[in-house]
Amino acid sequence: MAKKKANPEKSVTRVIARRLVPKKATDQFLLRLPEPMRDKLAEAATANGRSLDGEIIHRLTRSLERDEMQKKLSDHLKAQGDRLAKVEEEIAALVEKLRYPSMPKARY
Repeated sequence: MAKKKANPEKSVTRVIARRLVPKKATDQFLLRLPEPMRDKLAEAATANGRSLDGEIIHRLTRSLERDEMQKKLSDHLKAQGDRLAKVEEEIAALVEKLRYPSMPKARY
């Protein structure tokens, strides 16, 4: 039995239609917190003029931003360490040349 070819126009229309459907801006889920943590978060939320939800989102956002910055810094430090290692190798090679210069060839 021959396979039926997909109509490219229908496929594109379906994809476009899916993209036009707006996604929910937020998701809801149940979060269980130990009571002392909830109390501390509620106090911080009040002190910062935010709802408990707003305080949790604010703190999670800051934590994720900090993780991202830490990753960038770690990558940068690794690159700098690699560059430093290369310079150290070049310096060691130059020191070696200064310690043991090659003997000039005799002219006959």
